[in-house]
Amino acid sequence: MSAIKWSSPVVLNQLISLTRLPGEMQRAAVAAVTAHKNSYSPYSNFSVGAALLHDDGSVTAGCNYENCTLQSCCAERCAIVRANVEGRRYANAVAVYGRSYGAATVAHPPPADTLCTPCGLCRQLLAEVADLSQNFGEFLVVLVAYDAKQAKVVRLADLLPAKFGPADMGMPVMQMGSPPSA
Repeated sequence: MSAIKWSSPVVLNQLISLTRLPGEMQRAAVAAVTAHKNSYSPYSNFSVGAALLHDDGSVTAGCNYENCTLQSCCAERCAIVRANVEGRRYANAVAVYGRSYGAATVAHPPPADTLCTPCGLCRQLLAEVADLSQNFGEFLVVLVAYDAKQAKVVRLADLLPAKFGPADMGMPVMQMGSPPSA
């Protein structure tokens, strides 16, 4: 697959202003910050938003949703499932924003540059999206800082260097990419 083309150069592994991100990544970052406001997280008081940036430039957002058994749905998983319901299985990046609203955090907020990274399960699910999109090595994760004014862009492959994917099960990933026809 050919290299992903962004509207402007991507700076990797450095905390930068959101305004230095390519325009499409800025839109995903803003969507993640907006989505976190709809989080249902009464047990952890930790609100997360995520936004998948699809190969056509569109964005699908999700937020975390908790329940009393603590078998919760992470924001990244919510965005992936929502995109799948819409028939959208291909993406080039995901933006993630999270922050705590607990009493301790209100009294002692974390530094403005604090980042929220996807959990292990979400990294694995994002790897599946990247495999379907044929861009695992180039799939990017935009980690929006606590202040929602900065971000750090990293490769998913750096967050999940020893991934387990469909190929490990002998599954033809390209045949799995399209939704079944009716």
